[in-house]
Amino acid sequence: MRSRILVTILGLLLVVPAPTCLGKMAQGKKKKHPPATQEQKLADRIAKIRTHLSEARDGDPAVTALTGQGRNYAGKAEQQLAGGQLFAADRLAGAADALARVADHLAHARDESRPQPPRLDELARRLEKTYFRVQQADYFLAQSKDAKAKVLVRYARRFYQQARQSYDRKEARQADEFAKAADEVVKALEHLAQAATPVPVPPLLR
Repeated sequence: MRSRILVTILGLLLVVPAPTCLGKMAQGKKKKHPPATQEQKLADRIAKIRTHLSEARDGDPAVTALTGQGRNYAGKAEQQLAGGQLFAADRLAGAADALARVADHLAHARDESRPQPPRLDELARRLEKTYFRVQQADYFLAQSKDAKAKVLVRYARRFYQQARQSYDRKEARQADEFAKAADEVVKALEHLAQAATPVPVPPLLR
């Protein structure tokens, strides 16, 4: 009888995990968090764009002006998000993000350590595309109904001209980065135009 009881006790000890093991098992289980909502994702994106804009500390007046515009659009994006206008908030955030990237490209134009730029024949095709993009700037400005965005059209033209002049001097890196800066400014204007587009009213069945 005693031998049977001893065997039973030993069996239970082998089956039941020790308290320390239970604790480790509980710690190993990660808590499942609900997936982030679209609003949360957009709020996080705007916060990252604000950080990007604040990091663009450059003595160039163009960078100061454009990052200032970018912070303005980031603020408007937050207002639209608070009002439940997710599409407008997303487009305004896109405009702010594009202007933050302009500052990056202007810094890259002066950075001799940047990777090898494209060949001049590739740059010629890039500049041609950028030229036609810059031609759209006035249209996007009109659609945006934002008088303060007029300065963006001037910067888009200015950066394209700098890209073209750098190309003529065979300064490939500068031409490439100025062309990218011009394209980003036009992209910001395009986002502003989309943000100003009224939400379509669903048609009624008759």
